Amino acid sequence: IHFELTENDELQYEFFAETDRATAINLTHHSYFNLHNGQGKIDNHIIRIASDRILEQDDNFVVTGKEIPVAGTRYDFIQPRPVGRDWIAEDGYDQSFVLHESNGGLQLAAEVQSENADLSLQVYTTEPLVHFYTGKWIPPLKGKNDTAYGPFSGLCLETQKHPNAVNIPHFPNTILRPGETYRTKTVYKIIR
Repeated sequence: IHFELTENDELQYEFFAETDRATAINLTHHSYFNLHNGQGKIDNHIIRIASDRILEQDDNFVVTGKEIPVAGTRYDFIQPRPVGRDWIAEDGYDQSFVLHESNGGLQLAAEVQSENADLSLQVYTTEPLVHFYTGKWIPPLKGKNDTAYGPFSGLCLETQKHPNAVNIPHFPNTILRPGETYRTKTVYKIIR
């Protein structure tokens, strides 16, 4: 992995991998964001996700292979809206969203805005999917300046290929073979 902090308020990371045997690979980065300077919960952050489909999950959060339209559901973030507007408060979100375009170039996956501060985050990726997680399982932690963290105090936008793709033939290929190079790029851009 290669990280870069740019002069344009971007945190960029790129994954690279090679192998000497066929290997399933689907790397992501689990960064947490709270645009209220780390204070409070993320339920009033405004989010837009460039996706009109989610991947169905079973009771153990394993992707089944079926895509479900988001229109009219609590997963419809095509237009910006508060994270907590339609969520199940004790669960939040832990869901994979299939992006509109998947041509291998950088594309806008999601945008998040703080309702309390003049700050927003844009996420760009070369990957076909973004997994949206609202931090249900964040344990109680003390951070900088004794800031208290816990469930729903941060959100993740994890770019990747389709989870469980190795078991679902119609999903994007996640097998890396000798002579090939695995390469992905994600950009987190802060806008003030």
